[in-house]
Amino acid sequence: MSGITGTQAELLFVTGTAVTKNTFTTQAAITGVLGTNPVCYIPAGFFANDNPNPINRCLKYEVYGNTATTSAATLLVAIGINPVAGAITSPVPQTIAGALAPTAAVTCPFKLEAYITCTAYATSTMTLTLNGTWRVESVASGGVPTTAAQCSAFGFTFTTPDPRVAQYVETFGTWSVSAAGNTTTVQQQFLWGLN
Repeated sequence: MSGITGTQAELLFVTGTAVTKNTFTTQAAITGVLGTNPVCYIPAGFFANDNPNPINRCLKYEVYGNTATTSAATLLVAIGINPVAGAITSPVPQTIAGALAPTAAVTCPFKLEAYITCTAYATSTMTLTLNGTWRVESVASGGVPTTAAQCSAFGFTFTTPDPRVAQYVETFGTWSVSAAGNTTTVQQQFLWGLN
């Protein structure tokens, strides 16, 4: 920290335990289920006017885990910001990459990093702009790289969040085939307040 602005990073959320999901072909939250696991959220009032200026306030969202498939299935991943945990309706989660085909019979690590910046603000609504990267390795953790990882950058906005209420930040997944071996495991999830 330089000390010029007096700002510092603050950890707002960290996953308590690993979350494993499998056998689903309908979009579902893979980062937790309210009532079962802690669910990541932006606290109510985080972007309020009494926090100097909400415009350009930024959060960093990180998710680390692995995915595996025993079939020729693909996994479609999205990020949602909603006042209702697990919500897949308005505003709908935004897809961060095309359908991914993890290496069959290999548990492949993944990494999701996104920056969430407030780019417009009113008392009851704000615009949150997200930019980041999604990367899935083609080999198991610690393995010798044999093929290129699958990586994609993304950028989109959520224009309806109400800054006065808590907003859940979740990662969603959809498998193309339902099979017990098609799994996602989120081992770590963080939300950092950067300024």
